[in-house]
Amino acid sequence: MPYSPPDSLINRAEGIVLATLLCAYALALLVRLLRRSRPEFHPVVPLAAGFVLRLAAIAGVAASGVGTTLRGGDELGFLANARLIAATPFSSGVWAPGSGYQLHEIVFALQIKLADLGESALRVTQVGIAMAGLLLLAAAVQDLSGPRAGRLALWLLALEPASIFFSQILHKEPLMVLASGLVALGGVRAWRRVDPTALGLLAAGSAVAVLTRPYAGWFLASAAVLIVLHATVRDAKRSLSAVAVLACVMVGIASAVPVIIQVSSNASLQANLQASQDANTQATAAADASANGNNLGLERVDYSTRSAIITNLPIRIGDLLLRPYPWQLANTSEQLGVLGTLVAFAVIAALVRYGVRARREVVRLAGPLLYPLGFLVIAYALSVGNAGTGFRYRSHVVTLGLAIAVVLREYCLNPAAQPALARAPGLRGDRALARVGEVPGAPAWPKR
Repeated sequence: MPYSPPDSLINRAEGIVLATLLCAYALALLVRLLRRSRPEFHPVVPLAAGFVLRLAAIAGVAASGVGTTLRGGDELGFLANARLIAATPFSSGVWAPGSGYQLHEIVFALQIKLADLGESALRVTQVGIAMAGLLLLAAAVQDLSGPRAGRLALWLLALEPASIFFSQILHKEPLMVLASGLVALGGVRAWRRVDPTALGLLAAGSAVAVLTRPYAGWFLASAAVLIVLHATVRDAKRSLSAVAVLACVMVGIASAVPVIIQVSSNASLQANLQASQDANTQATAAADASANGNNLGLERVDYSTRSAIITNLPIRIGDLLLRPYPWQLANTSEQLGVLGTLVAFAVIAALVRYGVRARREVVRLAGPLLYPLGFLVIAYALSVGNAGTGFRYRSHVVTLGLAIAVVLREYCLNPAAQPALARAPGLRGDRALARVGEVPGAPAWPKR
């Protein structure tokens, strides 16, 4: 390791401490905001545990000396772009999202411009952004299934191995976690009643995703639209405002149809989707030219036509969810990824188990989380061509899958104590009140 002057070490340590304090304060404000309408929401202990574990991951990867190998080479390009942005005045057009740089690069550039505290401080900020997304997702689980489910969800999300690692990389993942959390919380609110707050959360999450990872962002935005559509169709008979929202959603969908037809044409698919697939699955030489450096490259699939996508997408979904396999241990990255792969398998098993037990209640219980999960699975399955990249993409699927598994588990353990059921579609009047113990003679809601 190259020698660093003492003042450089001191400055680096000061930057880490300052970034940690700022992130902790921001998360404390978010907790306070969420607790205003959720007095039984107590996320501090699991939130702090997750935050500390991710800070330890930053130190551990740095001390291991294999940070570049584990994190990949994209960080260097993102940091270079961020420094180019930071060198320009704020009046420059490059600071506007979508002007040629993506949102995560602008976030890095803003920190460098205001106070260049060092690379480690940027990683701490990434951890803060990711923990904010997980906190929002846990709040969404509590709104669906109660305080016990919310606490369990946050503990599981805080301890999930892939999330611990990918939260501290200088990449797009933390902002995508934040986007998923915003869409999940907004979707849960819209599931009960479509109001400006719900629409604002959904729009904010969709915007963050589109400006960070456009192809996945548009799929997440589509999930948000379908959540609103589902909720407004369900409530259209009872509310004129729901009818108005439904009309706006239908106009938006109709206006998007020509764009969808254009981007899914054979010429567009061959020039964009198939070209990306071919590039990501292509074998590359290792540094010593002795072996295939892309040892996790997936088999090429045909995405050149709409019918080919329908045929081959299930194959790639399987690759996304299941690979790299636990026995793929050829290098350090794969060895460290085994635990995350086993967790992914456990989440899939839990979803199958509790989904079968909940049966027809699955959509009513977890609909606002199912839509983002399904659309992100499709988005990442269309783009992935390497199991190593897929492992990073899969971390977002596992995060949402964990939340859904907790919601379904809570229902299976105690279906009569589900707070969401009292406000879910199909439950009205005395039947709804009986679920929460408000009808004379009904059992009291168990205290937890």
